[in-house]
Formats: sequence, C-alpha cells, structure tokens
Amino acid sequence: MHPFTSLALWFWFSASTLMLPLGWGLVIVAFATLAAVILRSASFHRWKFIAGIMLPMAVGLWLIHGGWLSELLTGSPPQALQQQKAMALWLRLLAIISASQLWLQYIPTERFIRALFASRLPASFAYVLAGPLLLVEQLRQQLATIREAQLARGVPLDGHFWQRLTTLPALLLPLASQALSELTVRSAALDMRGFRYTRHRTTLNKPADSRLQYALRLGLLALIVIEAGVALCW
Repeated sequence: MHPFTSLALWFWFSASTLMLPLGWGLVIVAFATLAAVILRSASFHRWKFIAGIMLPMAVGLWLIHGGWLSELLTGSPPQALQQQKAMALWLRLLAIISASQLWLQYIPTERFIRALFASRLPASFAYVLAGPLLLVEQLRQQLATIREAQLARGVPLDGHFWQRLTTLPALLLPLASQALSELTVRSAALDMRGFRYTRHRTTLNKPADSRLQYALRLGLLALIVIEAGVALCW
C-alpha cells in the first residue's frame, strides 16, 4: 500500500473517531485499536509511548475537564455532562494515538520520504515536510555523542531527577549549536544538487502507486467532508 493511502486511512479513521458520541461504539473502537498495537509483536513496544501520553492526560482531563479541580477550589460539585465530555475526549485521543503508532510502525520513514519527493507537491514544500524526518536519526546520534562527552567531563546526567533536570542545558545547547551550524552545509549541498532547478524531478525507487489507490485517497477525503457535514447538520 502506498504511504499516502495508509495516511488517508488514518485521517479518515481519526476524523470518524472524533465524530463518534460517547457510548459502547467509541469504547470498542478505542480499546480495539490499543489491542491491535499490543497484540502485534512488531508494535508491542509502542504501548509504553501510548501509556506515557494517555495516563497523564487522563489525570489532567479528570481534574480540569471533569470538574474535580473546580470542586476542590470552589466546592461546587462536578457536572455529569463535563465528566462525559472528558471521558469521550480521552477515548477519542486513545484511538487516534494508537492508530498513529500502528501507522508509524508499518510505514518506514524512508519510504514515506520517498513518497513525498515522488509526489506532485512542490519540491520546497516536500522538503519542509521531510526535513524533520531526515533530521531525527542524525539528531539522535549527535545527542548520544554529546551525552557521552558530558558524562566524561563529570556532568551528572545519570543522577536523580533534579540533577538531570538542571543539566538539560548541557545537552540541548550543544545540540542546538550543531544543528544551526549545519544549516549552511545543507543549503550548499542542496544548491550543488540543483534543488528546485526544474519543476519536474525524477525519483529513483519511488513507492508503487495505482489509479485505484489514488481514487481511494480522494474517496476517503470526500468521505471525511461528508461525515463532517452530516455531524454539523445533525
């Protein structure tokens, strides 16, 4: 499947989930998506990322949107409608984030970047979208190198929480400095390769696409618009 087709499926799933009312249907969709992440061996490790986002979010929604913080401060009891809205929002976000982790697991970054540059998007816009993805691995390697260097200098990066918090500038400032110093190098490399010299570009080993998938993507986008219109008029 083309990366854009799977991305359109995720957009449609997310939009449809946002329009679902609170009920058993939303509960089943949310936890079925989470179960799909956990039960697949390839994506099992991603449950920690989902839990790291959803558990603090549940506390925040319970305190603020659920009305419990207002009860603690003012003494007014929380309204049932507020609690239902908070629960519905949490379930929707659980389904969307779980589905996004599945998409990230089965669509490699390199394949998505090739699809961006092979698309009809302007070269500059495609590079803006692909730029952060291209930098992730490089920044991770630079961060590991900086961490080893700072540990060798005696910076307590492995200490308790407060020590690690106060030593964050020792990691972030060199990382930001290196990233900014490479801007000129990257710009020169793009100019040497004739970036944006012509509107038409040739992509080697581009992801396979078909008219059927193209029509499916358009159909999913149209379906999102139709569902949104129905939800607004209902």
